[in-house]
Order: sequence, then C-alpha cells, then structure tokens
Amino acid sequence: MIIIWPARQLRSDNFVVYLPNAHQVVPLESIDHVEYLPVLRLLNLVGTVSGLEEKGNSMKVWLGSNQLELRRDDKKVRINRAPLKLASPVRVSNGQWMAPLNFIDLVLPRLTSQHLEYRPGDQRIFIGDVRPATFSVTRATLPNGTRLTFQFSDAVTIHTTSSNGKWVAALGGPPVEPLEQVFKLNDANVSQVRFDDEDGVPKIIITPVQSSMNFYPSVEDQGRQFQAEIMQPTATASQIQGGAAPVTSASSPPPGPTVGASGGPASTPAPAPLPAVVLDAGHGGPDSGARSRNGLAEKDLVAQVVERVRSAIAATNRYHVILTRNGDADPSFDERDSTANLAHPVAFLSFHAGNLGGQSPRVMVYTYEASAPFPPGADTKQIFLPWDWAQASHLDRSRQLASAIAQQMSRISGLSGTNPDQAPVRQLRSVSAPAVAIELGSMSPELDAGVLSTPDFQQQIAAAIVQALAAFRGGA
Repeated sequence: MIIIWPARQLRSDNFVVYLPNAHQVVPLESIDHVEYLPVLRLLNLVGTVSGLEEKGNSMKVWLGSNQLELRRDDKKVRINRAPLKLASPVRVSNGQWMAPLNFIDLVLPRLTSQHLEYRPGDQRIFIGDVRPATFSVTRATLPNGTRLTFQFSDAVTIHTTSSNGKWVAALGGPPVEPLEQVFKLNDANVSQVRFDDEDGVPKIIITPVQSSMNFYPSVEDQGRQFQAEIMQPTATASQIQGGAAPVTSASSPPPGPTVGASGGPASTPAPAPLPAVVLDAGHGGPDSGARSRNGLAEKDLVAQVVERVRSAIAATNRYHVILTRNGDADPSFDERDSTANLAHPVAFLSFHAGNLGGQSPRVMVYTYEASAPFPPGADTKQIFLPWDWAQASHLDRSRQLASAIAQQMSRISGLSGTNPDQAPVRQLRSVSAPAVAIELGSMSPELDAGVLSTPDFQQQIAAAIVQALAAFRGGA
C-alpha cells in the first residue's frame, strides 16, 4: 500500500529512485517549462519491459500482462485500452519518449504490484521494500550561538564536512524522506537549513550567517538524534554546553569524521531500530482548544500529558517515540499525519480534552468512523491509496488498540469511562497505522481542570498507556 502525500513544490535537476539495495539518479528534462522523465527507464525500474512497438507518432509497451499505449504530444495514454489523462502531453526528446511527473502516481501503480512510495511534487520515489526515515528539526538559542537538534525516525550515521562556507551532514543508513526540503528557522546565526539528495546521497546542509562561525556536531540516542551547535568565532569549547571541541569550521575545513550510532566509527553496526510510537498533542499555537474555568487551555494540558506518556514509553526501551508537535507549534492535520506515516509506527495516539459532562475525571477512547462510506468496490489494499482512505485498512487493529487502552484506563481509581467508541475524528483519517484518539474530561468554562492537571493523574494515564501497548503488541 502507498499513501499519496500532499503535494509540495521545490525543484532540482535530478529525480532519485530508491530501490531495496541501490538507488538510481534519473535526469529531469524541462520541456515547455514542464519537467519530464524518460518513460522506458521508469518502466524498467518497476518491472521488465517484455515488448515494444513504435509506429510513427505512437508507442506500445508491454510490461508483464499490461499494455501501455502513448502518442506523441497527446495527454491521453491507455492502459489495456482504458484511457487516462496526464497533466501535460507526452513528448519525444532526442529519441526518448518522455512523460510528465504525474505519470508516476497516475500510471505506474496500474502497471506494477510493487510497493511504491511517492509524494506528488517530490523528486524521489521509493520502490519495493524500502522504508525511508524522516526527521524533524528544532532550534535552541545558546549564549553565543545556536543549537539545532535533528530527530530521526530511524538510526543513521553522520559524516560531516565543510564546503563553500556551508556545513554538510551526509546521512548513512536508510534512505531519507524529509517532511520539508527547506526549514525556515528565522535565526540570527543560521541563514538556512535544507535537505538535498539530488545525487542519491541524503544530506542536511546548514548555511551559517557568516563563514567564520564554528561547528560542533554530536550524535546521540543511538544515531537517532544529531545536534549541531553553530557558534560565534569568539566562543570556546568551555563556553559550550557539553564542552565538545569543534570538528570543522568554514575557515579551516578538515574532513569531518563518520560518526556512528554511539559516536564511534561508522563501521560499527547500529542496533536494529525500535518500533515507533507517534504521540499527537492536539491543537497548539493560536488554536488553544477547550479552556477550563481556571484558565487552563486544552493545548497546554494535552502537551503535559503527552510529555509524561513520552517519558514513560521511552523508559521501557522498547519503542522510539515521535511527537507530531514540539512546544507551542500548530502543525496542520496533513503535517501531523505525514509525520506519522513516514515513521511507519506500531501505534498513533492523538490526545485531546473537552466537555465530557459533569463527571470528572473521565476518559473516552475513539477509533475512526468515516463520515461517509467508501465508494462501492473501493479496494483499501491497492498499491496507491487516496489520502482520505489511509486509516481504512487499519480499523481492526485500531479497535484492538482502543480496547487495550480502555481496559487499562478502567483500572485507574476514580476515573470514569466507557467502552471505546467511534467518531469521525479528522486527525485519525489519514494515518496509515493503528490509531486512536484519547479525550480527557471534563474540560469546559463551567469546570476547573482539577485532577486532570495534577502530575499524579497524568502519570497514571501514562502508565496505563504503557501497559496497553504491551498488551496490544503481545509483550513484543
């Protein structure tokens, strides 16, 4: 199954194809301001072309039992005589048949049974048994510089170098699918952070505001966290938290070391990655959500709860925990779901608080219920799956997860709850994993937050979720 991600725009000159044991770089060609890829090369990457027939302005290609027909300067293509319409016409350039980028998500899934992962607008596709890692970045201000923290969904190795006044961190290990190509930080010391894999090597490129600044990298959490401290040239190692000596600087760039998962040589194999659990604290930023009589906002309450849940799950050493939002950010529904889907989690938990009546504390656990039935004949096991259908093939496991959580919550003294329920929770709709929403209550202008905001209650909620995950996964 593949999720069709929300489209985004950022162009390069190459298209990268990631395969299970290799990658290929395919040049993009711009024709009439539209980017094209060679058709036959794409087809041979997802299967084997068994037949080819060219006649004047048309071409027929056989891929397995499928027949693809194209005509020069025509947007219409046919698969087994069924017509499909591309965004731009097929072209022929230097003897090669060329198709626009939306050939990938419109045509390829109808010609192959291989797993495909592609986000419209990107310059990369993952074919076959390839599970890309993703990462987020946060910024902290230091007395004499800036610390950037990159959190990866899977363990990677880092090789740092300096080039043209920029610092480059080449990422070894699994292929990487960034949530964004360019991260806007609005920082006094860092002018830009961007991701680049145009040559097939995933890289994070950090551009400082001035070339004389120093760079102090470190790797933590068994290769899942990379920190880069960008310091003013007057700073010394003793002024930097942790006291790390600089590895490289823009003015004097020795080759950076390859850093392994624990800071050692890259040849040291990293341990098998832990399964991911994604925690989603609802609301954030200008969206405060519900508010209690004593002024506590829902966004702040659920952030507190999520932090306790995160800490409790991480303490088991059985899972890698990923958050959809940090601090007071307000990611969109699609951004939160993209974070989850790129991590391929074993569970997605979305936390909320609201008015659940006069009895408090109370908890409700929801799984997704579609507001409208899927179209007749809809196949939720297909290779490409519409974004709105992502949760459909996980509903059974989602209900099992909800039951496990409700059962553990029922053991908390004084906590009122009911059996798991279903609701059209927007945040769950596009999650391609077992997913539930957990709502705490009651939280309303008529009631104080009361016990909901106490550390003891929140810790009991966290402990119940840890036990529920163990039961849901059979102690795995």
